[in-house]
Amino acid sequence: MAIQSLTPSQIQKVYAGMLERGLSQTTVLHTHRVLREALGHAVKWGILARNVADAVSPPRREQKVMEMWNIPTSPDFIDLCDGSRYGDVFQFAIHTGMRRSEICGLKWESVDLMEGRLSVERTLHSINGQGLVEGLPKTKRSRRNIALAPETVELLRKVQGTQKLHGMEFGDLWNDTGYVFTRPNGLPLIPQEVTKAFTGFIRKNNLPHMTLHGLRHAYATLGLLAGIDSKVVSEALGHSTISITMDLYSHVMPKMKEAHAQTIANLLKRESQTG
Repeated sequence: MAIQSLTPSQIQKVYAGMLERGLSQTTVLHTHRVLREALGHAVKWGILARNVADAVSPPRREQKVMEMWNIPTSPDFIDLCDGSRYGDVFQFAIHTGMRRSEICGLKWESVDLMEGRLSVERTLHSINGQGLVEGLPKTKRSRRNIALAPETVELLRKVQGTQKLHGMEFGDLWNDTGYVFTRPNGLPLIPQEVTKAFTGFIRKNNLPHMTLHGLRHAYATLGLLAGIDSKVVSEALGHSTISITMDLYSHVMPKMKEAHAQTIANLLKRESQTG
């Protein structure tokens, strides 16, 4: 079909057909965004007089409740990680909220253990037919600095020490790739294997269902429940806008509002008693 003859009703019909076939609202919304941007370029280049996608009503984004353990489960999880394969990676994930690709792509040159912070500057993906491929974080705000708690610094020092031991054991066979988390021979982790290992770890230890990416959500939820400003949490996660953070973690907001209301009431009570 020539794009000059495309109409809003035809696009709307395509979206309806996608939903009828069982595709999610989010998938249809992504399709709409790509099509709208493509047609926008056509308008810019003088191929079209208007962007017909602007007259289409795409479905709303699906609001998903993020996976989250109850509060006591998280420290139990940390204890179980000690000594297990990839346990350091799992602990680091819930301590920093970093994405799998960001953790696998983290290099020591981006970590400052003395200052207790790191920079998210690269990612590592496994792509069919290409193997492991380094890339850049998905957005400008994904390239960020993250402050490290003393416990996280201690964890990284332990990882560093283990790497040195592996280096001596492997000798000339050791691969000095510079990655923070590696296989015993120094080569970078394979992201899919980390995810698979996490699934097995959860089942083996009879923990409530959680995905590896769910640790990122656990980090964010714990931060919000602790009263950390949503803007700070959003920046730590590397979200492109704070509205994304607010949408994803809307289930936490009622508890935060209750805590905020009680804090104000307590302050007013003290003020009235003082007066």
